[in-house]
Amino acid sequence: MRLNDEQRAILVALQAGDRLKVHRTVDGEKRYLLHRLDESSAIDVDAAIVDSLERGGLIESNMKFPAATFLLTDRGVAVATHITGSAQTPMGPRNFA
Repeated sequence: MRLNDEQRAILVALQAGDRLKVHRTVDGEKRYLLHRLDESSAIDVDAAIVDSLERGGLIESNMKFPAATFLLTDRGVAVATHITGSAQTPMGPRNFA
């Protein structure tokens, strides 16, 4: 899968500990926000970027309502590691102590 700059930036941000969430309303509307680790303002993320990363098997949702969090898959971790040259991984369902 060829990644554009926005997709790469999301993977790197998730590797660094930022949280990508989809906030849903009861009407079914979705808003994707990247919540920064430093707690600065959240960044809107285009739904197409999130969808492409999910379809590519690089991220997956924890399926929570009303705000699901996307996590790096093992493949996503490998790609992020390749991009950054760092094996740093955020706390997640596969690497907690």
